[in-house]
Amino acid sequence: MKLLPALFGSLALFAATGARAIEAPKQQGDATEQAAQPARSVTPTDETAFYERLQYVSHWRNLRGLKVPPETIEHLSKGNADQAVAALGHAAARGSEDANIALVRIQHWCSRIAAARPSNTQERIKQLHPDFPPERASRAAGVIEAEAAFIVQAAQACRRAQFDYGGIEDRLRDFAAGGSATSATELAQFTRDPKKRDALLEQSAAKGYAPAMYALAQRRVIDVQRGERTEDVESIRRFLKQAGRTLPQAKVDLANCMALGCDGHPADAPSAAAFGLDAARDGEPSAFLSMMRMPWGRRLSRAQLLAWQQFGDRLNEAGCMGEAYILHATTFAQAIKVLKQNADAQVIAQGDAEAERLWKDHGPRAMSEQGCRPPGAADG
Repeated sequence: MKLLPALFGSLALFAATGARAIEAPKQQGDATEQAAQPARSVTPTDETAFYERLQYVSHWRNLRGLKVPPETIEHLSKGNADQAVAALGHAAARGSEDANIALVRIQHWCSRIAAARPSNTQERIKQLHPDFPPERASRAAGVIEAEAAFIVQAAQACRRAQFDYGGIEDRLRDFAAGGSATSATELAQFTRDPKKRDALLEQSAAKGYAPAMYALAQRRVIDVQRGERTEDVESIRRFLKQAGRTLPQAKVDLANCMALGCDGHPADAPSAAAFGLDAARDGEPSAFLSMMRMPWGRRLSRAQLLAWQQFGDRLNEAGCMGEAYILHATTFAQAIKVLKQNADAQVIAQGDAEAERLWKDHGPRAMSEQGCRPPGAADG
């Protein structure tokens, strides 16, 4: 059975179950669980260019760590997957491992685009968060319309893309067999046998490959949560700490793990906060939600929490959190509202001033870490 056509569908399940191994606990009233709000009149603005920026960031994150031409991400951000695949296919055939792995990830993305159902844009616009100010609501409505048009174009381009499934799979296996940590880690996602999958990840982690260490830590956390693992639990923190040097997502999981004591160590919220806040400085989207929900966030004052949420909101408005823009905008709107509710004017003023300082000190770093400086784009 050919690996790529048969198992790309299972990748979505892997991503959904493994992408956030140590999650912040859900709370009643979360923005994503709100009941539909009363409809209001919203006039969408043209956000075609902004949505292209959102896609640029998403694809930059997806291909992070791979040496691919800048044009690849630009093609994908415009929905032109066929052009990206054509160029990468030639490079992969000439021996480029990074191009081959990029093809694997793009095919996965194309599978998701192909499975997307047409959305009722008017209904989505009516359900926008009621606390959005008019300008924000108009922008969000424009993003909804731009996304609907993009999906149609991208799906057509994905159908035109010429994926050499056999060649991609053969090269992936050959690179992995030759000792490549990058290809072995990618191949592990398609390996159904848990022992073989872990062996691939362990050999890659032994070579210091951060994504492999992160994947192993995630798997071991899940095993512990299910009561299926009692040995090597101390490796969870070690792998997360090492992976977090280059992967902001791993820093958040490390902070959450330390705050909860997920790896056999006593819970240590004060130490965890240092890693969570560093991930926030990197602009990692999940850090802002975690600081509102997890014990390490309770180390911050209300003014500090308000400042960080406003920092994250500003980063999202700059396009730096990718295609999940509306989800993040909604979450930030609710968090900021809760933090300002019944707060003293002095606390709000402190939060506003601190947010400006955070943006001045860490905004450029966060934008760079999230890849939201595509050629010709404004800083937002």
